[in-house]
Amino acid sequence: MLRRHTTKSLRSDLFGTVWFVAAILVALPAVAQEDKADEPDPANVVEGEIKSVEKKGRTLVLSIETESGETNEQILTTRTPVIVKAEGDAGFLRPGAVVYTEAFQNTQNKKLFGKKFKVYLDGSRQRGWKQGETKEVIEVIGPIVKTDEKELTLDLGRAGPGIIQKEDGFKVNIETSDRDLITAGAKVKLHGKSIRDRFRVTAVEVNLEKPVDSKEYFAAKEENSKGRRNRSRSGSKSAKKSESSDTGAVENPFEEIDKK
Repeated sequence: MLRRHTTKSLRSDLFGTVWFVAAILVALPAVAQEDKADEPDPANVVEGEIKSVEKKGRTLVLSIETESGETNEQILTTRTPVIVKAEGDAGFLRPGAVVYTEAFQNTQNKKLFGKKFKVYLDGSRQRGWKQGETKEVIEVIGPIVKTDEKELTLDLGRAGPGIIQKEDGFKVNIETSDRDLITAGAKVKLHGKSIRDRFRVTAVEVNLEKPVDSKEYFAAKEENSKGRRNRSRSGSKSAKKSESSDTGAVENPFEEIDKK
């Protein structure tokens, strides 16, 4: 089972404090405990390295060399749950991006500082914060409202906006279900279960070997988006042309009546 970073329910007790835009410390009801998935049974996880990736329509065929030295072929259909993880860069910290971080709270000025930021490229409806494992740590998640070189402002839902300072040398990781990022050399975990002596994959986790460049990523997304729009317009024009060329067809069905 893949671990999900989600919040489960709202609780009325106070978990901690966050530093708000108004630069005051406010105690508010917090988003409740994170839904922690059970650790997967090692017997139900197959790990290895992707040797090749072949795209067949909307299906991906992965050639995987397992840790035991065997080479297996894994087919990923559109129904196969896939999560791709990789290192990113600061360019992924842009307005609208959903970010999770375990922020450290300075005991003197009460500001929050983030060293590692996880960006969910597919988005998330989760908003809020809760106390971390220690009183100095506060876990927060929400979309970026604004950002600059020094800090992030997140929408924390009912808790309002919260400011997270970027520590020097901060790291950015990304998570997405975008299969286009899967490449040879990536580490892979196949989660599943054995049925009649066969291992049935229920989820796939891919950890990319190389960091993902935000400029290249968003440029590719924009190019793909333009291609889809062009194909859509082309299809619409072809349909109209086909209609006008039909025998006996007229653009205005009331044309003959209007002449009378």
